[in-house]
Amino acid sequence: MTVHWEVDGRAPTPWTRLYVLGMRARRDKEAFEGEEHTLRKAREAQRQGDASPTRLTRCVRRVATAPGDGQRDRMTTWVVRPRRAEPRARVLYVHGGGYVHPLTPDYWRLVRALSGRVGAAEVVVPAYPLAPDATVDDVLPRLLDLAREAAADDLPLVLMGDSAGGALVLVLARCLRDEGGPQADRAVALSPWLDPTLDEDAVRDLEPTDPMLAESGLRAAARWWAGSRPPTDPLVDPLHDDLAGLPPVHLHIGDRDILRPAVDDLAARARGEAVEVHVHEVPAMFHVWMTRAVPEAARTRRRLAALVREVGGGR
Repeated sequence: MTVHWEVDGRAPTPWTRLYVLGMRARRDKEAFEGEEHTLRKAREAQRQGDASPTRLTRCVRRVATAPGDGQRDRMTTWVVRPRRAEPRARVLYVHGGGYVHPLTPDYWRLVRALSGRVGAAEVVVPAYPLAPDATVDDVLPRLLDLAREAAADDLPLVLMGDSAGGALVLVLARCLRDEGGPQADRAVALSPWLDPTLDEDAVRDLEPTDPMLAESGLRAAARWWAGSRPPTDPLVDPLHDDLAGLPPVHLHIGDRDILRPAVDDLAARARGEAVEVHVHEVPAMFHVWMTRAVPEAARTRRRLAALVREVGGGR
């Protein structure tokens, strides 16, 4: 129904240019180059496990842990709250990593911003099971249970996630819509992975400029996550479901990200459906830059915190 598209025209800062050069020097992109290599790197990360809230996060915020108990329907979940104020809103944050990589320390930088003085949110962060050992059919019911619990009281709810988590929060918003019970107030997708097939010429054109992602490994990860489903199943691919009736959707994307073309596709679809979509594009930004220690990320984190404050009534 309504699509608002905003482009931040500022040039990248010198620090960010150096940061990207460092990503290329470290060969970050290799983590998703080829199926076998992607699986090997994912297994290495999974053996290290999810990064729990950092010492800084525990010092400046109240952190509670609901540990998984080994049962199939449980997963470790952290709840981060403001230290000196009651939360104005709740954020269910679903991390990315191509469905195969666990939480990294960078995520807690964003969680601190959302639960800080401006956002003042309670942030719920699940460490969900990962592919290839788990599939969408294993994980989605558990995340949906969390979303139902998060929406059950009077605290406004923001579903937020990055990359694969950005796709998952749109699927969760659709599931809540279809159930007809309590709904999310916003869905926020950061550098979202909306098209698991990555089957567009625009993706191949962008790949040389992307310092972090490669299409070959991502396509393999999508197949592992889909399990017995085709990758185009609506539970895996938000572009293959109708958007009508979703809460306002906010998408943040950079133009050095091979996932960007699918944002164009979602915006085009949204213009014909009863949904409000806001696209915030930052030129020269890479995948999930908003979790990193660069000036553009700090700006985006402030913006996300302000959005959460707005959802909470600006109190």
